[in-house]
Amino acid sequence: MRVVFRTTGMILVCLLTAASVAQSAHKASSVCSLQGKVAEGTHRDVVVSGLYSQGLENTTLTDSACSARSTWVEFDLKSENNEAELQNSVRSSGQTRVVFEGEFYGPPLPDLKLPERLRKAFRPRWGHLGCCQTKLIVHAIREVKAAPD
Repeated sequence: MRVVFRTTGMILVCLLTAASVAQSAHKASSVCSLQGKVAEGTHRDVVVSGLYSQGLENTTLTDSACSARSTWVEFDLKSENNEAELQNSVRSSGQTRVVFEGEFYGPPLPDLKLPERLRKAFRPRWGHLGCCQTKLIVHAIREVKAAPD
């Protein structure tokens, strides 16, 4: 009786975990919606979708709905799932559609040591040459798809 219960319990846990992963993949927020929601100096855990681009001095996430704004991307992977697929897809075209799980950071706070006039005039940013107001630290690559032409 115990073996049946343990097996049934393990199957139930596996099914619930699979359902949770599948459900969370469908709950991915677009990078555009997150860019407008995260406050300065804050960050939050997210599942986010967008168009990932990688170049010599560029690792960003964008969306066609707000293509003028990009999010700087850094990797701190907790799992190697889909990592090779991401690299292969990016290598062939320079960009790919993705769903990432990680920490989404709003605009950084200005340095309090600066005079107030400079703090108001100069807003710090993330990435190479301060390209981005927001940053994503990727912990898991949930999905990789070919980029649109």
